Amino acid sequence: FFSWTVYQGTARCALSRLAALLGMRAGPVLVLTLSLFVREICTMAPAEREQMRQTVEEMFYHAFDGYMERAFPHDELRPISGGYTDALVELGAPAQPTRRGYSGVALTLIDSLDTLAVIGNASEFARGVRWVSENVDFDIDIDVSVFETTIRLLGGLLSAHMLANGTMVDGASHVRVAGYGGELLVLARDLGERLLGAFDGCEALPRAFVNLRDAKAKQASHQRLEQCSAGVGTLLLEFGVLSRLTGDPSFEHAALCALRLLWSKRSKFNLLGNTLDVRTGHWRNPTATIGAGVDSFYEYSLKAYLVFGKPELYAMWNASASAVEQHLRVGPWYGEADMHKGHRRAERVEFDALQAFWPALQVLAGELRPAAATFEAFHSLWRKFNALPERFDVDRGKLHDTLAYYPLRPELAESCYALYHATRDARYLQIGAEMVTSLNSAARTFFGFAAIKSVRSMALEDQMPSFFLAETLKYLYLLFDEASFANTHAESYVFTTEGHLIPLSTDFHGPGPAPPTDEQLSAYGVLQLRELIARASLPHGDCIEKGQLRERARLAARRLEAERRSEVEARQAQDPRKLVCRTPASS
Repeated sequence: FFSWTVYQGTARCALSRLAALLGMRAGPVLVLTLSLFVREICTMAPAEREQMRQTVEEMFYHAFDGYMERAFPHDELRPISGGYTDALVELGAPAQPTRRGYSGVALTLIDSLDTLAVIGNASEFARGVRWVSENVDFDIDIDVSVFETTIRLLGGLLSAHMLANGTMVDGASHVRVAGYGGELLVLARDLGERLLGAFDGCEALPRAFVNLRDAKAKQASHQRLEQCSAGVGTLLLEFGVLSRLTGDPSFEHAALCALRLLWSKRSKFNLLGNTLDVRTGHWRNPTATIGAGVDSFYEYSLKAYLVFGKPELYAMWNASASAVEQHLRVGPWYGEADMHKGHRRAERVEFDALQAFWPALQVLAGELRPAAATFEAFHSLWRKFNALPERFDVDRGKLHDTLAYYPLRPELAESCYALYHATRDARYLQIGAEMVTSLNSAARTFFGFAAIKSVRSMALEDQMPSFFLAETLKYLYLLFDEASFANTHAESYVFTTEGHLIPLSTDFHGPGPAPPTDEQLSAYGVLQLRELIARASLPHGDCIEKGQLRERARLAARRLEAERRSEVEARQAQDPRKLVCRTPASS
């Protein structure tokens, strides 16, 4: 019954209302099974679906315009007061004692660029690309989270670069930016060089925080020597793509070394704990989970395998996912366990909002039945609260005392989108419509959308995270859209953990750039943009006058692209049958 229900897509709208009346553990399975005996099939008329697409598009522009009018070029909008916050220095840690004049790097704009492309606004996408190319500079004396900076800024720059340059997928040619010369890739490489300052070779875990101007300027504070598994294991997509695009192996090598070192510290049950000491490599918190602290390690082991084709990455995914199913799964829910003992840490099961990405990952792995059952469980919480609480005691049916907020997270929308496109079950469209209605009624403000401080009171907090535009609204838009290249060419890319698009390109498959030399390994650290361009793109020692740096970067990037096209044409001439990466026509 269960298998037939999922694959035939016969889950009924009426039964989704039954979930709240059933036991939290058994409810989703019973809903799917009982749907065999209900005749009312859930449908959504094309006109209604188009109306929902327009509604989500309006929500995006309401949030985006509010940011651009009230907060840009600062990092994030304060959607209640209409102010701004320079949030980059606060992500992953308490606010720093001093900002040293930091006034933002347009974090929300960079994080949202490829959402503009997905929606089809080529003109605004081009404006954003040009502004970022000409104005953003990462030579800033601030400490930042390597994880957050990688997924939001580095990932945003790389995705926008490939879209602007025409190297994403065929269906995205309409957003290619005329006259674009690879400036975002120059910025991405500069940022990547700065982030490499958190690494100390293959024998040590990368630090969680780094100073963008000088990684060695100060000793990290004691609490910042703690690193989570996700912080180590969620770098390879962005760092690997950066290496493949630039030909510099240092980035991919650093991220892959860190991932291998993390995996070597797994328990005999193939479980990873939550946090480690970067000095000793010993586990500080051995709690295994699919939620906060470990979540995107699983995601990147599978997605990096799909992008780069390295068998060892699939082996990591297969072993770790099997361990999760064996030791953490409790019905449709997932608990926590001591990684060394392999049994659940507590008798009761607690839901963590970051777990909601798991059904989408299961869909990508072809595991539709457990994905559907787990999504039903998670969605029952959204239906109960009109939002997804950060933590919930499933067995007691009780919210966490302090972690009852909903910061506009995207994971449930992501899983809803993935399941709809895997099953074409219109019930997921109805669930998405419910989520849209809840967001508009509970979180909408005059200037944008605000995080929900507590799902008990539905009071709002003066915060609109950049990922709301980069992920939450992107997934909801794509759920109802049919024409965007992200749907018509869905088989040609994967999403990063921040919702940025990475192509499944033949250029990215294979061993990658040659192993780094000793000189490159010793160069791990921070390079200024001027030094970067001189080393990578210009004749050695060429002096760049003040004020001409961006123009020289533009010219250098164009020359590199021309050289790359020549190399591809030469390979084709030698063996025209060989599969090669698509190259854009000259601007």
